[in-house]
Amino acid sequence: MKRLKKANRLKMGSYLATLLLIIFIQSCGQNEVTINSDMSYPTTYKKLDIVTLTQMRTQFATANPYLTSSITDFGFCGSLDSLLTAAWPTRIPDLTRTQAINATISFILRNSTLLGVKVPKEVTFSNVDSLIIYDGSVGWYFSSNIQRYDTMEVYDTYLHFNLTNGKITFCEGNWYPYIYIPSKINVTEEKAKSILLNKVVYLADIAGRPISMTITAKSLETASFSNMIYPLKTADKIELHVIWVVTIPEVFYVVYMDVMSGEIIGGYSTVIS
Repeated sequence: MKRLKKANRLKMGSYLATLLLIIFIQSCGQNEVTINSDMSYPTTYKKLDIVTLTQMRTQFATANPYLTSSITDFGFCGSLDSLLTAAWPTRIPDLTRTQAINATISFILRNSTLLGVKVPKEVTFSNVDSLIIYDGSVGWYFSSNIQRYDTMEVYDTYLHFNLTNGKITFCEGNWYPYIYIPSKINVTEEKAKSILLNKVVYLADIAGRPISMTITAKSLETASFSNMIYPLKTADKIELHVIWVVTIPEVFYVVYMDVMSGEIIGGYSTVIS
């Protein structure tokens, strides 16, 4: 009898373990819908399937009937190819600056997942502006600060909002809720210099004609290095790379280089034509 009870307890324990594993897998699946990222390097946010995306867009539009923007292919707030038809907010007494900021913060709190914001209190506004719109009310326009993750800036992660009569009528941009940072980088500053040596970059003259510049050992002597997280976007995914931002004054160029692979994934000329 004791052996039978012990066997039943083992069987029940095995059942509960299996049940917990199933619940864990299901919760991970639900998390992928909202985060939709691979938790490795580079962190990758994948394009949502059409069924999930359609459901999210419908729910978002129902919850926010005054918005002319929607959900991007990757599950974040953003504009589509054309503005959506939305209800016009009922005219109310004009909001003060503080009231407008509070209304926008309230929207962020309600939609933090779709904005990629894990800690809403970290969002502050770098630009707040207003003007009189066509119905005579005051329209408010907000741009947030850029996201910072592990002390590094995340490239082009501004949030933009339009507020009309107390309602958000447009939101665009996102932060990234999860970013994997390697504990040790492969490409040191010296290694990066060796990779860049003798590489050719191109500037443009006032007529738009290309001008080639070779990165020499001398030009690398004055190069400066800093780190940034750079979202590399394609049609079906967004990869978050930790990069060296290498500013080379001698050739008037800034190079973006992945700190793990040494791959040059972007850059720009500092010459204003």
